[in-house]
Amino acid sequence: MSDLARTIRCWHTRGEPYALATVTAISGSAPRELGPAFAVDAEGTAAGTISAGCIDADVYELCLGVLDSGLEVRRRFDPDGQGEPFAPQLPCGGSIEVAVRRVDPHIDPLPIDEQSADERPRLLIFGAVQFADALATAGKFLGYRVTVCDARPVFATRERVADADEVIVEWPHRYLATTPVDAHTAICVLTHDAKFDVPALVEALRSEAGYVGALGSRRTCADRTARLREAGVDDDQLARLHSPIGLDLGGSTPQEVALSICAEMVAAMHGGSGRPLRELDGALHRQRAEGAAPDRVAGVLTGPRNAGSDQEGQSRLAGGARGTGPAGAA
Repeated sequence: MSDLARTIRCWHTRGEPYALATVTAISGSAPRELGPAFAVDAEGTAAGTISAGCIDADVYELCLGVLDSGLEVRRRFDPDGQGEPFAPQLPCGGSIEVAVRRVDPHIDPLPIDEQSADERPRLLIFGAVQFADALATAGKFLGYRVTVCDARPVFATRERVADADEVIVEWPHRYLATTPVDAHTAICVLTHDAKFDVPALVEALRSEAGYVGALGSRRTCADRTARLREAGVDDDQLARLHSPIGLDLGGSTPQEVALSICAEMVAAMHGGSGRPLRELDGALHRQRAEGAAPDRVAGVLTGPRNAGSDQEGQSRLAGGARGTGPAGAA
């Protein structure tokens, strides 16, 4: 649940009125998606954000006015301020419409969906290895329900992955065969050991997971690809595999590797290219149809990478050379 949702739920439970600003329409490049975005309580405490800060102050004043009057107001924010020299403007180039209403908890239902832990998108990390702890922390920051699974009890412990929502002692493929997976699920196989990797990836690549990645050097990844083919994984399924896992960021610490993996996950889930924004044309803020599942990334980010030497592995974890991505030990 987001910070805004937590705050609204707290205010609603408290039973005191508050003003809620909801983005009702978007045109062009805009910093928000549709839905509740900003709220102010009777004490003037604000939660959430409408933009990167360019119009939040104006929406805050609208909320205070609505709290006093009880009347809903609607406001459109444009790049040119609708021709008024001192009107708030959206420098990103798009337009958004905002509706602000007063919410009385004694009369009105909770205006947000209460997303339980089980409804969060899932990040399944197989292998409680060196990078699992940092990846679990990064995944939790991104709003995932994080599960770490390892068949080895000595590694699958809460102490090793403190930020995971759950730690499971089980063979990865057995756990994966019995747990819910959908298009919002990300699966990261970090064991880089064929006896764990291959059965888990066979299961993962036949699932509906929106992202599947596997750690390993180029030699390990090439060997694993051959084993996956022998196990009956076809070309279309292999094209979904991000291996070596992650984007080329150049770092090598566990935290940097986790960032590299999460950056690729986000790109895959939202159809991003992974390229610097300065090299791209068009809107910076991508819009997705409400309720639509994330698209799997196409092109350069999909499919197993080319095979290479194991010497490109552990010492170049976050991609010291162009296009390598993090690679694990052989």
